[in-house]
Amino acid sequence: MINRITRQGILALITAMILCLSGTTSTFATEGEANTGAAAAETTVTGSDSSGENGVENEEEPERLEPDAYFEPIQSDGTEGWPAGPAVWAESAVVMDLDSGVFLYSKNMDAVKYPASITKIMTTLLAIENAAPYERVTFSENAIFGIERDSSHIGIRVGEILSMEECWYGMMLESANEVCLAVAEHISGSVAGFVELMNQKAAELGCTNTHFTNPNGLPDENHYTTAHDMALIAQAAYKNKTFRNVCQTQYYCIPKTNVCGEERWLSNHHKMLPERAYAYEGCTGGKTGFTQAALNTLVTYAERDGRRLVCVSLRTNGAQIYTDTASLLDYGFQNFQNITVFSRSNCPGTHMLCPSLYSGEPSTIDTLRPTTIITIPVTATQDQVETVFSQDDVNLYHTYLYNQYSVGNEAISKTGFYERLTSSGKTSVISDNKITSETISDSEAELDFYHKIFKKISPLTTILKKVPVYIYVLAGILLLLIIMEIVLLIKRKKRRKRKKRN
Repeated sequence: MINRITRQGILALITAMILCLSGTTSTFATEGEANTGAAAAETTVTGSDSSGENGVENEEEPERLEPDAYFEPIQSDGTEGWPAGPAVWAESAVVMDLDSGVFLYSKNMDAVKYPASITKIMTTLLAIENAAPYERVTFSENAIFGIERDSSHIGIRVGEILSMEECWYGMMLESANEVCLAVAEHISGSVAGFVELMNQKAAELGCTNTHFTNPNGLPDENHYTTAHDMALIAQAAYKNKTFRNVCQTQYYCIPKTNVCGEERWLSNHHKMLPERAYAYEGCTGGKTGFTQAALNTLVTYAERDGRRLVCVSLRTNGAQIYTDTASLLDYGFQNFQNITVFSRSNCPGTHMLCPSLYSGEPSTIDTLRPTTIITIPVTATQDQVETVFSQDDVNLYHTYLYNQYSVGNEAISKTGFYERLTSSGKTSVISDNKITSETISDSEAELDFYHKIFKKISPLTTILKKVPVYIYVLAGILLLLIIMEIVLLIKRKKRRKRKKRN
């Protein structure tokens, strides 16, 4: 009996020991495994309680990948008749038509963000405008050691010399931070002087919420911009032919220098260029950026069917920035059209119908007007666009509105307009140094006769424009030969007359 009780006690003790050991073993599981088990247990308990009391299981919502910014409103959608834009991960984004300057898509475009390395678009533009490509740039100790060592660079050494052209490609393709400092010192004598130049340029371009503290975009709480302002900077840069060539170059080789005995091959970081991971049809370059504070930033240029767009995306986490940019550019190309409201090439005042243009006298109003393009939805017509006149101390403006949304504008110099009125003897129509829309209409009415004539001959000029240049060259040579033949013929006749007289 005792033996039986003893055996049962021993078995109970062994069982207790095994349970204790198994409990101890479970505490050595990884933190992830423990959390997963706890979550599963919690889900099971919650489900049983719910189903036992209400007879309905409490299903958890699936975890979403999109950040909160994905669900934020798109301001451009607020215009009546405007195509709805795609939702994107970016906290701030815009799409602008480069030719008309119209913002086709806007999401928090005036929100202040860190730009990171897309700052280098401004730096490169100023480097192109203020230095020749053959100028020699010597790298100082400050340029080399004035950057964070784990930031992007191309391994330039103190005292090494590159051409300014090589610096352009170093900044835009490989995002080299030490090159930015060297360029700043070369152009302005110091980085601080160059930064002042950057801020002046930004103000000239109409940027209202941009402030630079360095030329490379490294983190600084006082170094910021907006998607709106960055689009203006990108537009100005793209107007420069040299910049366009640099930003769409995929590979570039820096030859041996006075310090480095090897060639340096540079590769463009923008992954939407042809044959890259996120290649986009029509992509003509741009600039990438990333810091922990800014996350991913991206400026992308694209051209299709004669239209040119730029997309700016700020503060996106990861490669999703390329996917979103493709969606935004597709939106811009597929849903909008460009209309030329006025073109100087088709203006009668710039042709022989207006002789004053060639005699140095004030010419017609049309010769003062810039080529003006508006961008409207593909479902809209030009008849739906309203024109509003305004002025300031410098210019006269025509703003083109589609359902009260600006789709284009043009500016005429007030000085030139005064000269036009003075030459016509119409200074009396100016009241208190102000010009009214009636004044403009009255002056433009004088051109009706020329416009009527030009409309009749415009089909002919259109045909002539399509004729290849070499045809004109051959026609010119043929005309010259005919003239020479006529001159020789006249000389022969004169000789014959002389012979007869003799």
